[in-house]
Amino acid sequence: MLKQKIIIISVGRSDYDRYYPLLNELNRSKAIELFIFATKSHHDLLFGKTINFIDKKFKILKQKYKSMRNNDLPVSFSQDLIFLNKKIKNIKPHKIIVLGDRYEMLLGPVIAIPNNIPIIHLYGGAVTEGATDELVRHAITKMSHFHLVLLQDYKKRLLQMGEESWRIKVIGLHELNYKKKMLCLSKKNLSKKFRFDLSKPYCLLTFHPVTLELNKLEFQLNNLFKALKKTKINIVITYPNADPEHEKIIKLYNKFFLKKKNYLIVKNLGMKNYVSILKHCEFVIGNSSSGIVEAGSFKKPAINIGSRQEGKIKPLNVIDSKYTEFSIVKSIKRASTFKFKKKIKKMKNPYESSMSIQKVANEIIRLKVNDKLLRKKFLNL
Repeated sequence: MLKQKIIIISVGRSDYDRYYPLLNELNRSKAIELFIFATKSHHDLLFGKTINFIDKKFKILKQKYKSMRNNDLPVSFSQDLIFLNKKIKNIKPHKIIVLGDRYEMLLGPVIAIPNNIPIIHLYGGAVTEGATDELVRHAITKMSHFHLVLLQDYKKRLLQMGEESWRIKVIGLHELNYKKKMLCLSKKNLSKKFRFDLSKPYCLLTFHPVTLELNKLEFQLNNLFKALKKTKINIVITYPNADPEHEKIIKLYNKFFLKKKNYLIVKNLGMKNYVSILKHCEFVIGNSSSGIVEAGSFKKPAINIGSRQEGKIKPLNVIDSKYTEFSIVKSIKRASTFKFKKKIKKMKNPYESSMSIQKVANEIIRLKVNDKLLRKKFLNL
């Protein structure tokens, strides 16, 4: 019996972690031959060369890049597209899986359309009004043939976009179940590993460029830094993603925080370290989806700054803040109160999955590649 060949597109550190439980399950199947295509940002030393974090048991399609310092996304995209096109002709995959809304994720649908390969899209139907990801996510939805979404409300959005109901399954985020069961590192072991005292109270900061507000980036960060200095709490800072102007954020981090004993800057923590740091922190702050999605599963207050995540369904642990120093300080004070921490102690994270990962993998494996799947209809409401 011939194995199904499936290519998974991974464009960075965050989507690999979210993929991992599904990758693991698909890789166990004797019916599947799985390939991971890791795009340019995975190879970049600036972000910690995260291709090294990808488990060696997976087959990785590796491209050799002449230069890593070209930050022109369309140029990188075209290089990856040409490489992937050659691999497609050689491997002849039956299905391609993409996740989320990063610009580079468009590689999957763009290469699949002329080859009549069905696209399975994870986590469509969300909304992030402050980022150009909003355009990419919905574009991928219309170019995909099967959808695995996080929430019932997200399924409704896909139906509103004209997708047929049978093409959409609500699965939740299995990464959360996986992370909650992980054996985390102690504060003592983390302190030793990172040479930073994590026994003292600290917060976890991740701030990505707001791609529709790039001209305001320095103003936003200056206010954030001023507010954090007023709290006098230690800070663990992770690098931003590869969106435009990420280098400006890194430059400002190095200007304000490098070589100061209360701040730890890490390019990439990796899954186990990240979960351990999250578990022990006082609160999460910034504009990453991790505060919206992951932090609630660990009952951690999450201060969401600005508009990047506007439109996402926000659990009880999320405190929205404006970009002003006053608003950020006010939010930190609220997140630090006993009253707020007690309020979220018994919260249920709506993003957690109730469907087994085995069932999700079976949905993908059993999905028949036929005319019904490939011939999409637009349903008018």
